[in-house]
Amino acid sequence: DILGRNQIFAAASVNGEIYDFGGQVAFINQQSRINWGVGVSHIPYISASLSDDFETLNVEGGSIDTYRSSYDVIRRFEDQIQVFGSYPFSRIHRFEAGASAAMYSYRVDRYSEYYTYDTDNSGRIFLTGGLGADREKVSLDEANQYYNQYGINFEKFAIVGLDAAFVGDNSYSGITSPLSGFRYRVGVTQYTGDYKFGVLTADLRKYQRVNPVTFAARVLSSTRFGNDQDNIIGQFIGYPYFIRGYEANSFYKRGNTGGNGFSIEQLVGTKIAVANFEVRLPFTGPKRLTAIESKYLFSDLNAFFDIGIAYNRNSTVAFRSEPRAIPSGVDANGNTVFSYERVPAMSAGLSLRVNVFGYFVLEPYYAFPFQRKDITGGIFGLTFAPGW
Repeated sequence: DILGRNQIFAAASVNGEIYDFGGQVAFINQQSRINWGVGVSHIPYISASLSDDFETLNVEGGSIDTYRSSYDVIRRFEDQIQVFGSYPFSRIHRFEAGASAAMYSYRVDRYSEYYTYDTDNSGRIFLTGGLGADREKVSLDEANQYYNQYGINFEKFAIVGLDAAFVGDNSYSGITSPLSGFRYRVGVTQYTGDYKFGVLTADLRKYQRVNPVTFAARVLSSTRFGNDQDNIIGQFIGYPYFIRGYEANSFYKRGNTGGNGFSIEQLVGTKIAVANFEVRLPFTGPKRLTAIESKYLFSDLNAFFDIGIAYNRNSTVAFRSEPRAIPSGVDANGNTVFSYERVPAMSAGLSLRVNVFGYFVLEPYYAFPFQRKDITGGIFGLTFAPGW
């Protein structure tokens, strides 16, 4: 949890046909007023990039020229060791500080769809038919040849971080998530090593209990700063614990984005801001707390609204339903290059958080992602995480 390290946990997530396993274990000594601990972790982070090009495919009897639309799903693996300590000012508020050393590596998987095409007299391209799709693991040498033009490379790197934060928590937990109170974390981290940059983080949460439901609200931002802020793959807000309905696997399995300019790239940036609102009803479980008594199934029923935006240092941010293409420069041939504005991603829906025998929380949900035009109606999803 972004609020602190005072727990021991392990987690795994599944994205389509590729399995991403991540986990963290920690030892914490709380015998004195100054708490301290050590932890190790292996965590995958995901981002993606959309590209289009032409490719000649070898088929029976010869070859065929095709138009290829591709998603590169980029995974950055973090292997980290950290030491940390905290000093409580009271039962609610504390100061935290820590140091960490991490090694990062990459994997790039390309999901491609192939089309036959034709052109008119002005050179415009028209797709005339689909030829199928495939997936391949892209070598890092090949990925570097393409992405180096954007200042991005996939070489392994190491960084050392120092962090400090003020943290508060007076919340009272229910079956799967807090019922009342507030939680917050405001901190800064400075990294050095192969890259030098900093991160400002603010996470504010409020829970208001109006029996039998809880109204929960969260505002979160994470902002990179410094010379190397753009040289590392950005942060992804399509995780279901940020904004439900925008998971990476649902994008690349469905191919194009519907032509409105909102692709998976809209969800990746060096700076992110997310807000969430939920109405939580303790659904099944203890008689005094839940709507339906159960000795075995402990769950909360939630109605939610999520909104968030990811952007970079030079992005144009616009608060509209669809991004516009705007001039961003000229290429080597003097032609105008266009880029899309960054707009907020929004979704709403229902979820059911289930406490699985006290070991972990499972959350199936049905979300309506408003910015996605590649789907009609809602989308099902699943996440393994307690309520924020």
